[in-house]
Amino acid sequence: MIEVIEREFPADLVEFVETDCLLLNPLETDDWRIRRIVRDKVIACSQTLPDGLCLMVFEAFRSRARQWDLWNPVKASITKNNPNWSEARIYAESSRWVSPPDGFGSGHQAGAAVDVKLARTDRTELDFGGLMKGLSGMAPTNWPVSIEIRNNRDMLVAAMQRVGMINYPDEWWHFSYGDRLWAEITKRDEAFFAPID
Repeated sequence: MIEVIEREFPADLVEFVETDCLLLNPLETDDWRIRRIVRDKVIACSQTLPDGLCLMVFEAFRSRARQWDLWNPVKASITKNNPNWSEARIYAESSRWVSPPDGFGSGHQAGAAVDVKLARTDRTELDFGGLMKGLSGMAPTNWPVSIEIRNNRDMLVAAMQRVGMINYPDEWWHFSYGDRLWAEITKRDEAFFAPID
């Protein structure tokens, strides 16, 4: 069981601001708030990318209400497509694609997770295979993909790992620091951040 020690860092949220090497994509949201330490890590990562490349942020902090908005259609789709599954199995499969908003919630709800991809400075996104947030087999980071897509995914993961962020293995775009997922993957007994709302 991972303990959360929120006392280490205040729950203050700061906003991402676009720079030459950090772009914001309003496809998902226009709320660019995130914990300061996570924002600083993402900015540091963006500054280490090869010339001509930048990080594009799609989502950062997510309220519990927004998490429900994402959860409900995923659970409904999985339920519809698998009418013989038990409620427990539907919940478990839904949890692979969207963190359940009940209970502890997601790293986004803690302001500790960010969805990103690589892009060129002209805002042209690199190919990562499949849609971000798509319910497809291509979403897992290590899914068999073309050499170009593999190189893009590996470059993104390596760049984010260099600044202490971890990748959620079922979503090539999702990275976090200090939340329960980060603690679990890095084999820590404690996480720094709990959901804010």
